[in-house]
Amino acid sequence: MNQDVFLRDSDRLSGKIDSVIWIIRSQVFEGCFSGYRRCYGMEDERRQVQQGSMGAPIMTNDTIAELFASQGRKRKPETTVYHDTSDFMNLEAGDVIILQDTVHLINRNERDSGLGMDDDPKYWVKRTTDLKSGKTKIVKLAFFEEFQQNLGGFDVRFFRSPEKEAKVLDLVSGHPNFMHGTWLTDSVGNNVRVIDFIAGPSLVQMISLIDRSHEGYFRQNLPKILPGLLECLDSLSLLHDNNLVHGDVHWNHILWDRNIEKYRWIDFDYAYNFPENPFGVDLIGIGKLLANVIGQGPRYYGDIKNDNKFMHLAGDLVPEDFSIIEGNQLMNLKKIYPYLPDCLNNILLHFSGHAEVFYESIGEITTDLWEALTEIPFQITNGEKHN
Repeated sequence: MNQDVFLRDSDRLSGKIDSVIWIIRSQVFEGCFSGYRRCYGMEDERRQVQQGSMGAPIMTNDTIAELFASQGRKRKPETTVYHDTSDFMNLEAGDVIILQDTVHLINRNERDSGLGMDDDPKYWVKRTTDLKSGKTKIVKLAFFEEFQQNLGGFDVRFFRSPEKEAKVLDLVSGHPNFMHGTWLTDSVGNNVRVIDFIAGPSLVQMISLIDRSHEGYFRQNLPKILPGLLECLDSLSLLHDNNLVHGDVHWNHILWDRNIEKYRWIDFDYAYNFPENPFGVDLIGIGKLLANVIGQGPRYYGDIKNDNKFMHLAGDLVPEDFSIIEGNQLMNLKKIYPYLPDCLNNILLHFSGHAEVFYESIGEITTDLWEALTEIPFQITNGEKHN
């Protein structure tokens, strides 16, 4: 058999297997999550919305065809119209989703693309065109999964919660540092979030495209990135103040909105159960994010040991220089970048094995960062005089 054909067939089979696993996990966890909804008073809310959706206008085939025509499109014969989005794996490009009185044409599945990401399609996240307004929308369908992760000796349960993301959307409406959107229910009551499209790259994509040495990046790019990023990080306090979490703080979940020139948080459907430190996972994520941004990408021990620029320094590194959560990511970046000011490096050390005191809130982190910003220009000026 031709090797290329074999590889394509293998990929197709692997995708089908993954699809079956996702569907099974989604169905099984839906039963488990119903208890969570009842516990937090979400079941009545969902039932009321579902009943309310029954009064939405009926979308006839003629109405859908007219909406296609209004956008200069023609409905294809093979187009399938979905009112129930439960089986999201079957919803493909060219199909239509009806959500109450809105009609969305699916353009493609979104991907979690970016440096270090696997670029796999997210079958429950569809890029669509709203056939009434013509605007691009990101439609996030109900998808449930759960897993355990050990963080600093604690077993933390993570799970996806469409209802929790819906609550975040309600809270942050109009705030410039968050994605915006609304939530609707399909014909069987699935919580579907409809997100306004943000034109711009993720933070990881922005930084990965900067083609210069780390010292040049530190002196020329980082001072332009940090002020806006700090504003974005600080905005996460709004969630914590309202007993909500982001759930998946990652530098791929901050987008640079070119239209308003702001960094904006996206993707809030993860939640977690960590009674010992309810906001701790978000804080840990901020520490890793800052190390990635300040370091122009994550710096792992294996990379340092095998990099000609740094291998002579590998012997000077000690276990305490690394993350207390992800033990192979260097947090004491001053060991390899000696020009980093202590004010910045000391923030990262709070997330390392050297730490004796840990951050307990976002405000503590951003306060230290704002103070560090006042010192960074002095460091840069001195550095530029020596160039």
